[in-house]
Amino acid sequence: MFEKLAKFPVNRSELYEEGVDILLKKWDETREIEREQVYKNLSLQRQKDLLSQIALTTFERGDYFFKQKELEQYISDYIGNLPDAQNDPEVLQLDSRALLKSIEAQHGLLVERAQKIYSFSHLTFQEYFTARKIVISCNPYVSEQQDWQILIGKITEKRWREVFLLVVEMLPSADCLLSLIKQQIDALLATDEKLQQFLCWVNQKSCSVQVPFKRTAVRAFYFDLAVAPASNHSPDLDCSLNLAFKFDSNFIFHDDFDLSPVDLKLDFCLSATLAHAINGGIDPDFVTPDFEFDFNLWQSLQKLEEEMPDWNAHLLFDKWQTENLQAWTEKFRSLIIKHRNIGHNWQFNEEQKKLFHQYYSANELLADCINSTCCLSSEARTHIEETLLLPIAEIENRNSRG
Repeated sequence: MFEKLAKFPVNRSELYEEGVDILLKKWDETREIEREQVYKNLSLQRQKDLLSQIALTTFERGDYFFKQKELEQYISDYIGNLPDAQNDPEVLQLDSRALLKSIEAQHGLLVERAQKIYSFSHLTFQEYFTARKIVISCNPYVSEQQDWQILIGKITEKRWREVFLLVVEMLPSADCLLSLIKQQIDALLATDEKLQQFLCWVNQKSCSVQVPFKRTAVRAFYFDLAVAPASNHSPDLDCSLNLAFKFDSNFIFHDDFDLSPVDLKLDFCLSATLAHAINGGIDPDFVTPDFEFDFNLWQSLQKLEEEMPDWNAHLLFDKWQTENLQAWTEKFRSLIIKHRNIGHNWQFNEEQKKLFHQYYSANELLADCINSTCCLSSEARTHIEETLLLPIAEIENRNSRG
């Protein structure tokens, strides 16, 4: 197939489309296969429409494998609505079976995996045709559409990720859909007061530091730092940059930690120490960061370090951790809250942690959509990016200001 393409399109959906067209138009020619008459009468457009209908129907149900009888029924439903279609159910059934076998033999987009059990030959094809069906069924400039609502309702389901990316790339304008996705993501945390308080803190904290990066990226950074200790995980450089870098490619922190803005690396180090302490793995050598920062905070951290016994006296240190680490951790937490406004004990319950995970993953997907080759106006892009990771009240306030 690849020799048919002079060069690969930059847009992934266009690459898939060209590949599918080659399979449908050229594959049987190069293999000198004669089409079944019922398949020969289907135009290229209708072949793709048929496969798109099958893909969406099965993908929505979470079916990657489907029985031959069900597949033949999908085909029968489609060809039965075409002009000059046969009305005889038996003839339709025979035509559907012949068409299925023809598709399988001629281009392999549908394959028999086991006896009378079929699937698309690759998940990519099922995702592509699912996205295509959604795009051709919707008006990209109208918000209130049932198909849009069905799609954005899948924003927290990981298996729909590629479909979202393909849909936004196929649309002549992604403004409407991406705005709806943004609204859906904001709604995930909208009704939980504590989660909204957390987003308020993220916004306040990000505005308090002077760094040369987009505020959205800084919010993403502090979102990560705060959620890690709350989830009993230690902050990780890659994780703490993943979303931030998606929002600002100039976000410099990982490649040269020493040259990173002091506010960011200080808050990262202190958050990491807190997370390690919560998990019972404190290291005295890392309580006080080894670069210049606020002297009063430095002095206070030194005093906390002095409360610890010698790290090399393992038995004594282990005994101290067992008896004193919890109280020491709370003193450390109070200290960094006072000086840096980080380390708050949010005490999220399991449902809130689940919502956070969904919210974070959905924002990652939205960022990937924005950064794709989709057609997104500068106005829509700016509005979406500037209101990411903000509490509902702040979003409404900004919207009211225009």
